[in-house]
Amino acid sequence: MSELLNSLKAEWDLAQGGALARVPLYHQLYSVLKESIINGTISYDAQMPTEQQLAATFDVSRITAKRAMDELASEDLIARFRGKGSHVTYHYTPKPVRAPLVGMLENLAEMGKNSIVRVVSIEEVVPPAEIRQRLGLGERETVHKLVRVSSNVEGEPYAYYVSWTIGISRGYTKNHLEKTLRLDVIRENGIKLTKIEQVLSAEIASLKVTDDLDVEPGAALLSIRRESYNENGDIVDVLDCLYNPERYQYSMVLSLD
Repeated sequence: MSELLNSLKAEWDLAQGGALARVPLYHQLYSVLKESIINGTISYDAQMPTEQQLAATFDVSRITAKRAMDELASEDLIARFRGKGSHVTYHYTPKPVRAPLVGMLENLAEMGKNSIVRVVSIEEVVPPAEIRQRLGLGERETVHKLVRVSSNVEGEPYAYYVSWTIGISRGYTKNHLEKTLRLDVIRENGIKLTKIEQVLSAEIASLKVTDDLDVEPGAALLSIRRESYNENGDIVDVLDCLYNPERYQYSMVLSLD
Protein backbone atom coordinates (compact mmCIF):
# COMPACT_ATOMS: atom_id res chain seq x y z
CA MET A 1 0.00 0.00 0.00
CA SER A 2 2.87 2.39 0.75
CA GLU A 3 4.22 1.99 -2.80
CA LEU A 4 0.80 2.81 -4.22
CA LEU A 5 0.43 5.85 -1.97
CA ASN A 6 3.87 7.11 -3.02
CA SER A 7 2.92 6.72 -6.68
CA LEU A 8 -0.37 8.55 -6.15
CA LYS A 9 1.41 11.31 -4.24
CA ALA A 10 3.86 11.77 -7.14
CA GLU A 11 0.96 12.21 -9.57
CA TRP A 12 -0.71 14.61 -7.12
CA ASP A 13 2.47 16.72 -6.89
CA LEU A 14 2.71 16.90 -10.69
CA ALA A 15 -0.93 17.96 -10.96
CA GLN A 16 -0.43 20.89 -8.59
CA GLY A 17 1.19 22.96 -11.33
CA GLY A 18 -1.58 22.32 -13.88
CA ALA A 19 -5.27 22.97 -14.28
CA LEU A 20 -6.18 20.71 -11.34
CA ALA A 21 -4.62 23.20 -8.94
CA ARG A 22 -7.54 25.55 -9.62
CA VAL A 23 -10.28 23.15 -8.46
CA PRO A 24 -11.27 22.16 -4.88
CA LEU A 25 -8.97 19.80 -2.99
CA TYR A 26 -11.49 16.96 -2.88
CA HIS A 27 -11.84 17.11 -6.68
CA GLN A 28 -8.04 17.11 -7.12
CA LEU A 29 -7.78 13.98 -4.99
CA TYR A 30 -10.77 12.38 -6.71
CA SER A 31 -9.22 13.08 -10.14
CA VAL A 32 -5.88 11.50 -9.23
CA LEU A 33 -7.57 8.43 -7.76
CA LYS A 34 -9.98 8.10 -10.69
CA GLU A 35 -7.19 8.30 -13.26
CA SER A 36 -5.26 5.57 -11.42
CA ILE A 37 -8.33 3.34 -11.44
CA ILE A 38 -9.17 3.99 -15.11
CA ASN A 39 -5.61 3.36 -16.35
CA GLY A 40 -5.22 0.19 -14.27
CA THR A 41 -2.65 1.45 -11.77
CA ILE A 42 -5.19 0.43 -9.13
CA SER A 43 -6.62 -2.76 -10.59
CA TYR A 44 -10.03 -4.36 -10.39
CA ASP A 45 -10.90 -5.68 -6.90
CA ALA A 46 -7.83 -4.03 -5.34
CA GLN A 47 -8.26 -2.49 -1.91
CA MET A 48 -8.23 1.28 -1.87
CA PRO A 49 -6.28 3.33 0.69
CA THR A 50 -8.32 4.29 3.75
CA GLU A 51 -9.54 7.83 4.34
CA GLN A 52 -6.95 8.15 7.11
CA GLN A 53 -4.13 7.05 4.77
CA LEU A 54 -5.28 9.47 2.07
CA ALA A 55 -5.55 12.35 4.53
CA ALA A 56 -2.05 11.70 5.87
CA THR A 57 -0.43 11.15 2.45
CA PHE A 58 -1.96 14.16 0.70
CA ASP A 59 -2.06 16.44 3.76
CA VAL A 60 -5.79 17.02 3.48
CA SER A 61 -8.62 16.72 5.98
CA ARG A 62 -10.48 13.48 6.63
CA ILE A 63 -13.62 15.19 5.27
CA THR A 64 -11.80 15.97 1.98
CA ALA A 65 -10.61 12.36 1.67
CA LYS A 66 -14.12 11.05 2.40
CA ARG A 67 -15.71 13.30 -0.21
CA ALA A 68 -13.21 12.15 -2.86
CA MET A 69 -13.99 8.52 -2.05
CA ASP A 70 -17.72 9.22 -2.07
CA GLU A 71 -17.39 10.66 -5.58
CA LEU A 72 -15.65 7.48 -6.76
CA ALA A 73 -18.37 5.35 -5.18
CA SER A 74 -21.12 7.44 -6.79
CA GLU A 75 -19.61 6.65 -10.22
CA ASP A 76 -19.44 2.92 -9.39
CA LEU A 77 -15.66 2.94 -9.59
CA ILE A 78 -15.33 1.60 -6.05
CA ALA A 79 -17.57 -0.15 -3.52
CA ARG A 80 -17.39 0.71 0.17
CA PHE A 81 -18.04 -1.94 2.83
CA ARG A 82 -18.22 -1.25 6.54
CA GLY A 83 -15.39 -3.03 8.31
CA LYS A 84 -13.84 -4.26 5.04
CA GLY A 85 -12.72 -1.01 3.42
CA SER A 86 -13.18 0.08 -0.19
CA HIS A 87 -12.43 -2.03 -3.26
CA VAL A 88 -12.21 -1.19 -6.96
CA THR A 89 -15.24 -2.35 -8.94
CA TYR A 90 -14.26 -0.77 -12.26
CA HIS A 91 -13.41 -3.53 -14.72
CA TYR A 92 -13.38 -2.33 -18.32
CA THR A 93 -12.13 -4.39 -21.23
CA PRO A 94 -12.11 -2.34 -24.45
CA LYS A 95 -13.59 -3.90 -27.57
CA PRO A 96 -11.51 -3.03 -30.63
CA VAL A 97 -12.92 -1.10 -33.56
CA ARG A 98 -11.83 -2.82 -36.75
CA ALA A 99 -10.69 -0.80 -39.75
CA PRO A 100 -8.60 -1.51 -42.89
CA LEU A 101 -4.88 -1.41 -42.12
CA VAL A 102 -4.04 0.23 -45.45
CA GLY A 103 -6.15 3.28 -44.63
CA MET A 104 -4.56 3.62 -41.20
CA LEU A 105 -1.02 3.39 -42.59
CA GLU A 106 -1.86 5.96 -45.27
CA ASN A 107 -3.16 8.37 -42.63
CA LEU A 108 -0.08 7.88 -40.46
CA ALA A 109 2.18 8.40 -43.46
CA GLU A 110 0.37 11.57 -44.47
CA MET A 111 0.65 12.95 -40.95
CA GLY A 112 4.36 12.11 -40.92
CA LYS A 113 4.98 13.90 -44.20
CA ASN A 114 3.50 17.09 -42.77
CA SER A 115 5.47 16.99 -39.53
CA ILE A 116 8.92 17.98 -38.36
CA VAL A 117 10.56 15.03 -36.59
CA ARG A 118 13.29 15.35 -33.98
CA VAL A 119 15.02 12.20 -32.78
CA VAL A 120 15.68 12.48 -29.04
CA SER A 121 17.52 9.17 -28.62
CA ILE A 122 18.23 5.82 -30.29
CA GLU A 123 19.42 2.84 -28.26
CA GLU A 124 19.72 -0.91 -28.62
CA VAL A 125 18.64 -2.04 -25.17
CA VAL A 126 17.13 -4.83 -23.11
CA PRO A 127 13.55 -3.54 -22.74
CA PRO A 128 11.44 -3.51 -19.56
CA ALA A 129 9.67 -6.74 -18.59
CA GLU A 130 6.29 -5.59 -19.90
CA ILE A 131 7.73 -4.80 -23.36
CA ARG A 132 9.73 -8.07 -23.40
CA GLN A 133 6.50 -9.96 -22.74
CA ARG A 134 4.61 -8.18 -25.54
CA LEU A 135 7.46 -8.84 -28.01
CA GLY A 136 8.06 -12.42 -26.83
CA LEU A 137 11.69 -11.79 -25.92
CA GLY A 138 14.05 -13.46 -23.46
CA GLU A 139 15.55 -11.64 -20.49
CA ARG A 140 18.76 -10.71 -22.33
CA GLU A 141 17.43 -10.04 -25.83
CA THR A 142 17.66 -6.47 -27.12
CA VAL A 143 15.47 -4.21 -29.25
CA HIS A 144 15.83 -0.80 -30.84
CA LYS A 145 14.32 1.87 -28.60
CA LEU A 146 13.57 5.14 -30.35
CA VAL A 147 12.33 8.36 -28.75
CA ARG A 148 11.00 11.06 -31.10
CA VAL A 149 9.12 14.34 -30.96
CA SER A 150 6.92 15.52 -33.84
CA SER A 151 6.05 19.17 -34.44
CA ASN A 152 3.70 20.86 -36.87
CA VAL A 153 4.92 23.07 -39.71
CA GLU A 154 4.95 26.05 -37.32
CA GLY A 155 7.44 24.20 -35.15
CA GLU A 156 4.97 23.55 -32.31
CA PRO A 157 5.47 20.08 -30.75
CA TYR A 158 2.35 17.93 -30.64
CA ALA A 159 3.52 14.32 -30.18
CA TYR A 160 6.02 12.36 -28.07
CA TYR A 161 6.78 8.81 -29.23
CA VAL A 162 8.63 5.92 -27.61
CA SER A 163 8.94 2.81 -29.80
CA TRP A 164 10.43 -0.65 -29.25
CA THR A 165 11.17 -2.56 -32.48
CA ILE A 166 12.69 -5.97 -33.22
CA GLY A 167 14.28 -7.09 -36.50
CA ILE A 168 16.07 -3.80 -37.24
CA SER A 169 19.46 -4.23 -38.90
CA ARG A 170 19.93 -0.99 -40.84
CA GLY A 171 18.70 2.55 -41.32
CA TYR A 172 18.01 3.33 -37.67
CA THR A 173 20.11 6.48 -37.52
CA LYS A 174 19.20 9.98 -36.36
CA ASN A 175 19.74 11.50 -39.80
CA HIS A 176 17.72 8.85 -41.65
CA LEU A 177 14.83 8.76 -39.19
CA GLU A 178 14.47 12.54 -39.21
CA LYS A 179 14.14 12.50 -43.02
CA THR A 180 12.33 9.21 -43.61
CA LEU A 181 9.01 7.89 -42.27
CA ARG A 182 9.64 5.30 -39.56
CA LEU A 183 7.13 3.00 -41.28
CA ASP A 184 9.29 3.15 -44.41
CA VAL A 185 12.43 2.37 -42.41
CA ILE A 186 10.66 -0.66 -40.94
CA ARG A 187 9.78 -1.79 -44.48
CA GLU A 188 13.41 -1.22 -45.56
CA ASN A 189 14.36 -3.84 -42.98
CA GLY A 190 12.13 -6.42 -44.67
CA ILE A 191 9.42 -6.25 -42.00
CA LYS A 192 5.89 -6.51 -43.41
CA LEU A 193 3.19 -5.22 -41.08
CA THR A 194 -0.15 -7.00 -41.47
CA LYS A 195 -2.09 -5.84 -38.42
CA ILE A 196 -2.02 -2.97 -35.92
CA GLU A 197 -3.88 -2.95 -32.61
CA GLN A 198 -4.21 0.29 -30.69
CA VAL A 199 -5.75 1.45 -27.43
CA LEU A 200 -6.65 5.07 -26.73
CA SER A 201 -6.66 6.50 -23.21
CA ALA A 202 -5.64 9.59 -21.28
CA GLU A 203 -2.53 10.28 -19.24
CA ILE A 204 -1.27 13.04 -16.99
CA ALA A 205 1.90 14.73 -18.29
CA SER A 206 4.99 13.75 -16.31
CA LEU A 207 8.05 15.95 -15.93
CA LYS A 208 9.98 13.99 -18.58
CA VAL A 209 7.64 15.08 -21.41
CA THR A 210 6.56 18.59 -20.38
CA ASP A 211 9.35 20.41 -22.20
CA ASP A 212 9.13 18.24 -25.31
CA LEU A 213 5.35 18.71 -25.61
CA ASP A 214 5.26 22.30 -24.35
CA VAL A 215 2.73 21.51 -21.61
CA GLU A 216 2.57 22.00 -17.87
CA PRO A 217 3.17 19.10 -15.45
CA GLY A 218 -0.15 17.42 -14.73
CA ALA A 219 -1.76 18.46 -18.01
CA ALA A 220 -4.07 15.93 -19.63
CA LEU A 221 -2.61 14.17 -22.68
CA LEU A 222 -4.07 11.80 -25.25
CA SER A 223 -2.31 8.45 -24.96
CA ILE A 224 -2.21 5.76 -27.66
CA ARG A 225 -0.50 2.35 -27.47
CA ARG A 226 0.03 0.78 -30.93
CA GLU A 227 1.20 -2.80 -31.34
CA SER A 228 2.15 -3.90 -34.87
CA TYR A 229 2.15 -7.53 -36.06
CA ASN A 230 4.10 -9.16 -38.89
CA GLU A 231 2.77 -11.75 -41.34
CA ASN A 232 3.55 -14.55 -38.85
CA GLY A 233 1.24 -12.99 -36.28
CA ASP A 234 4.08 -11.84 -34.01
CA ILE A 235 4.25 -8.40 -32.42
CA VAL A 236 7.36 -6.72 -33.82
CA ASP A 237 6.80 -3.10 -32.77
CA VAL A 238 5.34 -1.47 -29.67
CA LEU A 239 4.74 2.28 -29.92
CA ASP A 240 3.60 4.51 -27.07
CA CYS A 241 2.31 7.91 -28.21
CA LEU A 242 1.51 10.97 -26.11
CA TYR A 243 -0.26 13.90 -27.77
CA ASN A 244 -0.86 17.50 -26.74
CA PRO A 245 -4.65 17.71 -27.25
CA GLU A 246 -4.47 21.43 -28.01
CA ARG A 247 -2.50 20.62 -31.17
CA TYR A 248 -3.66 17.13 -32.07
CA GLN A 249 -7.09 15.48 -32.24
CA TYR A 250 -7.78 11.86 -33.11
CA SER A 251 -10.70 11.70 -35.53
CA MET A 252 -12.63 8.60 -36.64
CA VAL A 253 -15.62 8.23 -38.93
CA LEU A 254 -17.77 5.17 -38.25
CA SER A 255 -20.68 3.97 -40.34
CA LEU A 256 -23.35 1.32 -39.90
CA ASP A 257 -23.48 -1.50 -42.43
